[in-house]
Amino acid sequence: MAIKVALVKDNIRKDGTLVPRVVQRNKVDFAKLLSYMDTTTGLSESDLRSVFLQFAEALAFFLPDGSEVQTPIGALKLSVHYHGVEDDMRLQIRGDRSFMARLRLGSAIEVIDAPAPLVPTIRLAEDADIHGSVDSGAAGHILHVTGSRLRFAWNDVEQGVFFISASASSPVTRMAVYSHIGSNMVDGKIPDLESGEYRLEVRTRPSGKDIRTGQYGRTITVSL
Repeated sequence: MAIKVALVKDNIRKDGTLVPRVVQRNKVDFAKLLSYMDTTTGLSESDLRSVFLQFAEALAFFLPDGSEVQTPIGALKLSVHYHGVEDDMRLQIRGDRSFMARLRLGSAIEVIDAPAPLVPTIRLAEDADIHGSVDSGAAGHILHVTGSRLRFAWNDVEQGVFFISASASSPVTRMAVYSHIGSNMVDGKIPDLESGEYRLEVRTRPSGKDIRTGQYGRTITVSL
């Protein structure tokens, strides 16, 4: 097996430089990991699971105060990233040198074509103020949008939820007021629009990358 990587443009230097990005295709679930360890240690899966759970509890005790926890595979610590919407806390690991050397020795790299970027997906849009009002809404009501990869920065006018007139007679209108912005759900106030049919778009800029657009597969009927 090999680590599959794609060469993509560097989003930091933005000079056309290509950098490798790992394309994850296989996942090993916890049960499979425990089963493998069971055969190599002689410990039961239940004992191993208990040890992992206690390890997680220990990390939850030491990491929140900013401590760096040393382990046989490297040092673990928490880091905080700010994206303009909310603090994003992440668990980071600085790999132990000997462990990383072992990984490099046993790894092969295969360069593949870059996958298409993942874009926002809208699965459903409904007027939250009128029960069962799917694909329609009234100006001033809360539109409840569900899907995936929907998170965006509300204060960036290039991002957000946009209404595009199906008749192309009106300009694109951005939803300006939001009560919730999440990866799987967005709630916001329907702008003052003329009655009619509108296409719905969500535009995001993940981690400073170019704008990515996802469009709803159906039109929205807006009424006054």
